[in-house]
Amino acid sequence: MDKNSFSKSDSSLLPPEGYIPGQDSLQHPPFHEIQPHLKHSGPGIASFVISVVALVGYIISFVIVGFLYSSILNELGELTNDSSQAFLFLGSAILGLAALNVIGVVLGIIGISIRNRRKIFGIIGTIINGVIILVFMLLITTVLVNAGAQ
Repeated sequence: MDKNSFSKSDSSLLPPEGYIPGQDSLQHPPFHEIQPHLKHSGPGIASFVISVVALVGYIISFVIVGFLYSSILNELGELTNDSSQAFLFLGSAILGLAALNVIGVVLGIIGISIRNRRKIFGIIGTIINGVIILVFMLLITTVLVNAGAQ
């Protein structure tokens, strides 16, 4: 029997073309269809930028302190009176950059938790900022342990 052999009243009983038994007609599109382009999360991008700025800031501050430290040593290898300026600069730079890293971790976590956004910059920013904070804490712990041992 052909579809055309039915009368008009019988054709309303036929399923529509493309109908697959067991599937609901109001079902969501199949998984393999292309999803719309998702935007990157703003806080995730900010976290990544903060991590890059902090890394560059650490490198620059250690280079500056290296130059200052070489100029404050006398011929005997002892510190001169101008040494406090180099240590003050290094301490304030590291504390400022560590605070920047904490802000970067918080923004990275916010960027990861936003729905319907890409999370790659949030993940990378959180990892880099977290590793920097971990290294900073290990450095402080090592210095304090060595200071207590002497």
